[in-house]
Amino acid sequence: MEFLQNLFGNLSSGIIRLAVTVGILAAVYFFIVKPVLHTTENTVNSTNHTIEKSFRQTGIDTKSIEANVNKTIEEVNNQVQVQVEHSFHVAKAQGGAAKTEKLLHCIQRAHQNVHRIERCSKRYR
Repeated sequence: MEFLQNLFGNLSSGIIRLAVTVGILAAVYFFIVKPVLHTTENTVNSTNHTIEKSFRQTGIDTKSIEANVNKTIEEVNNQVQVQVEHSFHVAKAQGGAAKTEKLLHCIQRAHQNVHRIERCSKRYR
């Protein structure tokens, strides 16, 4: 009998401790974490609204900026492609297939990094 009383006493004590811990964690979440997250979300939304409003007031058209950026990126991509093709032709004319293979391998290792590709094309001209 005494064994069962100790067992159930320890079991109920553990359950009570667990319930108190869960209650404290829930209180911390609802009274500290949740209000901070809510305030942060409001601040971010307010900042985004302010930025959009300031763009509209200054007459800056974000769509035209985006279009210009996309156009510039396309131009740079075309220039890189032209330079790489030129480097292949020069490498093929000067060093044959071995130099072309080295250039190709170097460009593949560049992982579309424009500065690395430029370095490769200068190196194997």
